[in-house]
Amino acid sequence: MTVDAGRFPLVLLPGPDTPAADVTDLVHALPAALRPVVLRPAADAATRDLLGPEGDPVSDPVAGPVAGPVVDPVVDPVAGLVAGLVRRVRDAGVTGRFALHGWGTGAHLGLALAGAVERAAGHAVCTTLFVSDAVAPGRAPAHGPLTHAVRRTVTESRLVVCAGPVPGRGLAPWSRHSTSGTEFVTLPPGPRPTALASLIATRLLPATSRAPRTPAAQQRDESRAAHATS
Repeated sequence: MTVDAGRFPLVLLPGPDTPAADVTDLVHALPAALRPVVLRPAADAATRDLLGPEGDPVSDPVAGPVAGPVVDPVVDPVAGLVAGLVRRVRDAGVTGRFALHGWGTGAHLGLALAGAVERAAGHAVCTTLFVSDAVAPGRAPAHGPLTHAVRRTVTESRLVVCAGPVPGRGLAPWSRHSTSGTEFVTLPPGPRPTALASLIATRLLPATSRAPRTPAAQQRDESRAAHATS
């Protein structure tokens, strides 16, 4: 049995401009029953061009590995980017259902990832997609090829769209991207990672599984997050 056995995977997708501290603070605040898997897209110019500018604003394992389509990244660079993320999710040991949280264009990437694994499996594999700091695809004044590619993506994953005390515009159209319902949540004032971690835990875990992590688990997960966001 590995140290991560029994922990529900939560894939974290920062946008290209998401501060590393936002990621590590969320990892620190998550309960022990959630296993954070941080996948920051490459910082090269080509990837940033695909993502475009940032917009304003309980475990039920499925047998078998997370799979994705075979694509030619030269012919379709967006599909190549998503297929690469599918491989990274699989390489991280995620073999069943998982949840996603994306910041900014990371949320658009999360929508693409959820759709890709769903199409490959024939059913929803991502149970919930949490969205932070991101207008719905196609609603931003300017967007890159990724946002254009996912503007019509519809998934069976449930969406939870998070906003600060003063919600931004362009959030309502997120409801068009899920057949399982979309929840809009206004986070309370105060430290955002703490409020976000509490919301994620409440939506994904039964009350008995929301205990804080041990110091050893915190150190291990934060080390992984720091490595992924460096």
